[in-house]
Amino acid sequence: MKNAIFIPIIALALLASCKETPKNDTAPTMQKEYKEDNNAEMISKQDSIQMARKKAMDSIEQVKSHGHAH
Repeated sequence: MKNAIFIPIIALALLASCKETPKNDTAPTMQKEYKEDNNAEMISKQDSIQMARKKAMDSIEQVKSHGHAH
């Protein structure tokens, strides 16, 4: 008699634990925000690289024009 009650209870518990939970809709927005942050960071790095190149080229031009850089 114990087994007749115990087996259905275990079966129902297993079925309930296998139920798929609804997905959270915040995941796509988080991914979008991450991409935007990543893009902003890459633009910032590109700007820094361009500024460094411009400064280096300016120094080279100064040396070429009057022998030393300031």
